[in-house]
Amino acid sequence: MKYYYFHGYGSSPKALKADAMREILGESNVTAPDFNVSAEEVSELFDKLIEEIKPAAEEVCIVGSSLGGLYALYISAKTNCNVILLNPALMPMVVVPKVTKDVPVSDVITAQKLSLYAYENYNSSKVSVWVTNDQLINHEALTKAYFYKGLKEYKEFINAEASGHEFTGFKDVFEKYIKSGH
Repeated sequence: MKYYYFHGYGSSPKALKADAMREILGESNVTAPDFNVSAEEVSELFDKLIEEIKPAAEEVCIVGSSLGGLYALYISAKTNCNVILLNPALMPMVVVPKVTKDVPVSDVITAQKLSLYAYENYNSSKVSVWVTNDQLINHEALTKAYFYKGLKEYKEFINAEASGHEFTGFKDVFEKYIKSGH
């Protein structure tokens, strides 16, 4: 199985979750693209990822965190690969309620378009969602409501096992997931 890690807004391909995945799976089994580029470059990156993933979709799993969760769900909807969403920011227009100099309107509009496409086209049998006691996203109101077609798996980590929007404890949770044969 080939894994991809999609980081969230303000993070990077060198995030702790990406490092944990590389440690557990091996460096060559994890690809982590950098989404800290312009909206136009993200669009080009999506095209490249779709072309790369689609032929091998059954052997691919994308792990997407926060805004990377929206990106992962979009790519999964386009390729039919498996996806694990970690505290996903699926409705960025609600999570980021106003445009600032750090969040230009073009990025918000792009994210809204991705969200709408993914909402209508995701394959429920390919989607796992893992959420924590997130201080940024109300998963009861925003995440659960998004998945009107159901999910393969919805796991809530509301104890010491994992917590917070950063998904502290991810390494242990992911390692258990891999060891259980997924």
